[in-house]
Amino acid sequence: MNRFQRSVAALAVLTLWGEGIVAADLETAEEIRDCARRNFPEKTSIQFIELKSRDRAGSERVMDARLHWKRHDDGHVRLMIRVDGPQDIKGSAYLVIENKPRDVVYMYLPALVRPRRIVGGGSADIWGTDFSHEDLRLLQMSSAAFGSERLADGEVAGRPTYVVAQSSDPEAESAYSRIVSYIDHETCVSLQTEYYDANDQLHKRLLVNPETVAQVNGHWTAYDLEMTDIGEETSSWIHVKHISLDEDISARFFNTAQFYKN
Repeated sequence: MNRFQRSVAALAVLTLWGEGIVAADLETAEEIRDCARRNFPEKTSIQFIELKSRDRAGSERVMDARLHWKRHDDGHVRLMIRVDGPQDIKGSAYLVIENKPRDVVYMYLPALVRPRRIVGGGSADIWGTDFSHEDLRLLQMSSAAFGSERLADGEVAGRPTYVVAQSSDPEAESAYSRIVSYIDHETCVSLQTEYYDANDQLHKRLLVNPETVAQVNGHWTAYDLEMTDIGEETSSWIHVKHISLDEDISARFFNTAQFYKN
């Protein structure tokens, strides 16, 4: 994972777990970063999700998928996402492996004999949604922040937020030049994340419904998220149906030769 991805991964996450910390008194970007980092599980996460997309014409597509996330002993993370339905894409899967200088991504489609490695294309969409490979990496992978800058506080859906900006490192192979996160004072959940392109124009916006933020085993979880592509005028939604934290997960889900198998 490059340094820019490390800087935003601790703040812009798909599901966020808190530990009863009081976030309202944080002062520096580093303190906000540390609060966000504590939102991640120690070792593993399993999430069953509904993924819905809507195009300009209003046509919708709904998918069921599962996410397996694991932090290994060396601190590196692996993420697997697999489609359970509908039937025409059932079994399609991606495996994302945190690596330096760039992450390694494998894709499997039922029509393929074996998985294939994806070279580049981090900005390409996942199954026709507004989420890209890079978005999934940034939403899911925990690591230390780099180059965070605290901006003036803001507000999302009537809730006070810290505002933290990260700029892309010159070495980063990112679709975004800058990412701005609005972190809830109470829970350290990122309620809004803005993604800016190479021309510093707002490209995408991720929103969390604060009313769906709840605790699971004492940890805060965001259950409903909406990603909007500003230029394309399209949106996609993730609804977390079930989540398990820090349970044993078979190593095969993160093996390049086995991740796509039932």
